[in-house]
Parts: sequence; C-alpha cells; structure tokens
Amino acid sequence: MSTRKARLGNALRAIRRRLDLSLTEVAARTGLAISTLSKVENSQLSLTYDKLLQLAEGLEVDISAFFEPDPTAQDRLHPTVTARRSIARKADGLLVQTPNYDYRYVCTDLTHKAMVPIITTIRARSIVEFPTLSRHAGEEFLYVLRGRIIVHTEFYEPAELATGESMYLDSTMGHAFLTAPGPKSAQILNVCHSPNASHFRSLLDLARAQERPQQEQDEDPIREVGQKP
Repeated sequence: MSTRKARLGNALRAIRRRLDLSLTEVAARTGLAISTLSKVENSQLSLTYDKLLQLAEGLEVDISAFFEPDPTAQDRLHPTVTARRSIARKADGLLVQTPNYDYRYVCTDLTHKAMVPIITTIRARSIVEFPTLSRHAGEEFLYVLRGRIIVHTEFYEPAELATGESMYLDSTMGHAFLTAPGPKSAQILNVCHSPNASHFRSLLDLARAQERPQQEQDEDPIREVGQKP
C-alpha cells in the first residue's frame, strides 16, 4: 500500500508540473479537494478507482499514467528466467466497467508484466462519447473477437475492422475504439505492451480494497470475476 501511495503521489506531482498546474487548478479541473490532492502527492493518501478516474478525466491523461514506475529502477541488463506462467479460465479475470468499455484483465496473478492482456467489450458508438482520446506508454495489439469496430487515431482516418481482423498501434498516439452500427456490442482482445505495464495490479488492489457486501456487488464498477463470494 505504501509503495502504491508513493508511486501515485510521484506520478501526480510529475503530471501536474508537466501541465504547469497548481493544486488549486487541479482541484478546479477534477473536483477533488486541494487537501486531498496534497495528501496524495505527499504519499499520505491513496484514491479509490472512481476518484482516480475522475482525476484522469480532469487532467486528460490515461489512468495508467498514475501507476507507471520509474523505468530507471528496473534492471534490464541481466534478465533472468522466471519460469512464470498464468492460466486464465473462461470466467477468470478482473472486470473494470467504464461508460465506454468493459475491460476484463486476465492473468492478473502475475505482476510486473511487460504485456497486459485484456478482453474488452466496446459499448461506445460515437466519438463524441470520448472527452479525450486515450494515450499511454508503449504499444498495443488488438484482435476483433466479435462484431465490427471503428478505430479512431490521432494521425489517421478512422479504420473499420471486422471479426478476425487486427491492428497494431503506438499507444502514445491518441486512440479510441467504437462499436460499428449493429445490434450487439463488439468485443476485442487487446494486448498492451510496455516496460512499465503493471498498472493493472494497482487496479486489482483497489478492487479488493473496495469490496462491498454481497447484496451490493452487482453495483460495483470494478470486481474480480470468477471468484466465489
């Protein structure tokens, strides 16, 4: 928990300075109290997923930016064989529901992964539903599992992909995925790659910290699926 607080605090301070914003200005943009933001920056307070999403939307950054560790802290000169593996059954994973997407993170038992595999159901049908395009470190691959999607990117015309088609893209380029006109939401396999792609672990920790009584579980925006009550 202390490591996550420190990482979040450092990330928020770095983003705020990069945008040349005061705490007062961040508070105005996000609706979070100045005292709360100050405690976060000083590693005295963490935030719930809802508050993190509110912070990301107000600052117009991807939520993953708050969980990327310092790449200089990782030693990549002497890789070791870890023999790690993870099997994801059909109902396993961490479900994160947002207005535009339902993300199901799989293989969540492995930390510090270079790749983050996600099964994404796309509910958005218009680009106006996105206040800002998503962008984050690294690259990603997407493969259409069901339906048809329209991929909007910062430097290209929208591209339509059908079931069985795929795309590889630079994740630092602004991007958004829409379901093409039709009766059902489209679904894709999305694999994000980055040396710092470990933010899903913090989402998992947040999900567990926010567990509610059984009768409220259906209202949770984030939960681990395939887990017995």
